[in-house]
Amino acid sequence: MRFSKWTPSLALGLTLFAVPRGALAQDDGAAVIIEAPVPDRGCPKRPDVVPFSSGSHLGLDRSGWLVHQAVIPESKDTYFKGLEREREGAKLVAEEDVRKLGAPDPSIPLWVFGKNDTPACRATPTQWWAVRKGATDAERKTFLMAEIQSDCDMLPPGRLSGTPVALRQKDEPTGCKLRRPTERELGKDGEGLPADVMEFVPARDCEAPGCMRLWERIGITWEDGGAVSDFTVSWMDRKGKKDPCDWATEDMSFLFYRPSGSLSPASLKNGGTVFFGGFHDGAGLRFILSRDSGSLFVHDPAKPKAAPKAIRFTSPSEEEVLLTRRSLSPCKVKRPAASPWGE
Repeated sequence: MRFSKWTPSLALGLTLFAVPRGALAQDDGAAVIIEAPVPDRGCPKRPDVVPFSSGSHLGLDRSGWLVHQAVIPESKDTYFKGLEREREGAKLVAEEDVRKLGAPDPSIPLWVFGKNDTPACRATPTQWWAVRKGATDAERKTFLMAEIQSDCDMLPPGRLSGTPVALRQKDEPTGCKLRRPTERELGKDGEGLPADVMEFVPARDCEAPGCMRLWERIGITWEDGGAVSDFTVSWMDRKGKKDPCDWATEDMSFLFYRPSGSLSPASLKNGGTVFFGGFHDGAGLRFILSRDSGSLFVHDPAKPKAAPKAIRFTSPSEEEVLLTRRSLSPCKVKRPAASPWGE
């Protein structure tokens, strides 16, 4: 069959194929283009996670959050010299100096996640600080931190559940959210361990009344049945002493991930002992965050045995290291910890 000229129906058909996106509807015989919704980008496959810390923990006489920018190389640290390098402190940094101190490219936005399961919002650094922190001479470093301006809904420092975190990337991570731990189980003295963690916890001789064992699990169960949690167990040998601070105490902590459909969890190794939260989108859980004093860890749930990405953003003091040790000892109630994460 041959066509000697274009027909109206053929022309309309080719026009339909030429439309790159959207759909066509008829309105009084005329074709109207309807824009198709833009799909969510979801969470990134290789996230550039940026931690926050409270200004009071960093030695500033103000409340609010500061975002990590870089570790200032010793050769470029002109803010702390001589004896000042042996002490902790914070000093203002001029905006024109931040790039040479290691600040990231300002053209790449920060997308901040504040409250639980809320979308991210864009944040802009407004004021920079050189912060000197560290428990020992070897640990002490100078960190470049920044105050931010944003419309994010963030809780003030004082609650771990409100500690923000950010992703640094060009495009907004639409559809990506941070879910924080909301479930808690506490095992009283004399209660057995949960069946799914028994293979990971070593056996210890601990019989009442001379010895007490407590355990705690904090985590999340996802809609598909998968779960992430941290688990702490403490053994306390009284040895006839009444003061809990005099008891010989042994503590162990684990981070567990149980995939959907599995009855037993996998132990996530080489990361923090505290579950910070999980990033998820329409495809489910994408990556897991754990923390330790001064460090944040990014775990890939698809590779539970792989080492996580570690992000060092501040160094705790010697006192903070001692007081924030993960333990269920009643002695901790008598001596509350001043945690850099606002617990």
